[in-house]
Amino acid sequence: MKIINTHAHLIEIEKVLQDGGQKYLSFLRDIPTFSAVEQVTAMLSVENLLQQMDEAGVEKSVLFAMYSPILFASNEFVAGICNQFPGRFTGFASVDIKNREAPDILEDAVKKLGLKGLKLHPPLQDFHPNDKAVWPIYEKARDLNIPVVFHVGTTPFGNLVKLSQANPVLLDEVANDFPDLTIILTHLGTLWHNESFMVTEKHTNVYIDTAAYPYEIKELLNENLIRRVGENKFIFGTDFPMPYEGKMHRIGDFVDCIKALDISGELKEMIFYVNFENLMKSRT
Repeated sequence: MKIINTHAHLIEIEKVLQDGGQKYLSFLRDIPTFSAVEQVTAMLSVENLLQQMDEAGVEKSVLFAMYSPILFASNEFVAGICNQFPGRFTGFASVDIKNREAPDILEDAVKKLGLKGLKLHPPLQDFHPNDKAVWPIYEKARDLNIPVVFHVGTTPFGNLVKLSQANPVLLDEVANDFPDLTIILTHLGTLWHNESFMVTEKHTNVYIDTAAYPYEIKELLNENLIRRVGENKFIFGTDFPMPYEGKMHRIGDFVDCIKALDISGELKEMIFYVNFENLMKSRT
């Protein structure tokens, strides 16, 4: 069965650690999810990601750029990996939300670098997604005909972030004002599950990825819920290389989890690749 992992990160670790970046690693070590932060950072190589993809039977992964102190990965960095390994990766851009030139930077990332979407992380980038000041970025993404991925729900970054900025209900306003903008929510809502499902169910232009803890996937994804929210709305993702349930990240665990769900084979195919391919059709 064809599989596309639509949620993966490779960060520029040397840039995160420069200019006092070591303080972030020290901070993260005090958060249970990142108690083994050195092991996590050791996974951050394209070779390791490809090895995990091959072991799990994943044909392609979507790599996210990110402009934030902890998860920094430039558009150029992501585009370089995509060019180095054609067919194995699709790159999504990011922008510094506070940069007035962000819409133009996004356009360059798409038209010059060949990136295919936009990833935003409101808590790490310190903004509310329904802030009208961000509307020009959404307008540019709409005009470029690219999807926008929003982190929603809880985060493991302690008091570096504000949960209010990750409330999925804030995306209801964005989807209302931008019905032609494709929006992807993450992590099945990460403990804001019902609110995320509500927004996804309401709007034809909103989708949601499965990059949640495996136990959440098992408990939440049943055939009734999928068909209610929309069988075309769920897309497969893992959030490589984030640890989960006290374990180091293994893409194969997420593949096995979806395969073991008590849902039809047709729905599994839709989650694994059909829905994502359909939402990406006819895009820049």
